[in-house]
Amino acid sequence: MKSASREAEDSYEVAEPDARILLVEDDEDEVRLIARLLDEAPIKIEVLPFENGKLALDYLEGTGTSEGVCPVMPDLILLDINMPVMDGTLFLARLRKHPEFRSLPVVVLTTTTDPDLVRRAYDFGANAVINKVDSLDGMSQIASTIVDFWFRVARRYYID
Repeated sequence: MKSASREAEDSYEVAEPDARILLVEDDEDEVRLIARLLDEAPIKIEVLPFENGKLALDYLEGTGTSEGVCPVMPDLILLDINMPVMDGTLFLARLRKHPEFRSLPVVVLTTTTDPDLVRRAYDFGANAVINKVDSLDGMSQIASTIVDFWFRVARRYYID
């Protein structure tokens, strides 16, 4: 039989998210906007934000943890290309060298219109490249489409 205090603790437990998205973006306003839009999704999404590729890669590799493993594996990575410290293409190149991260889907969100940069993102392992737009409605539609495709249409591959 559970004690009253244990029952109270159980009622405050946070439900597991339906999906986890690692958001690698250096612009704080973009992070807030994308996180807010994902929060409006029909499924519960946990957003794990990182301001550059190095911090995101350190997280995935478990750098700084006593076990040396990623604390929580994301289901999808949303990645900016133009960032300080480690840009998106270098992040992709290093990510795809890891056997355990090779199958993680990566969607690049960028403001660039440079076709060579878009091609390089695909060459380094991006699963999709999407141009950011300036309107709230446009970004809302992009976020909705990403969630719909990656978490309702596409079959997920779970990494052990």
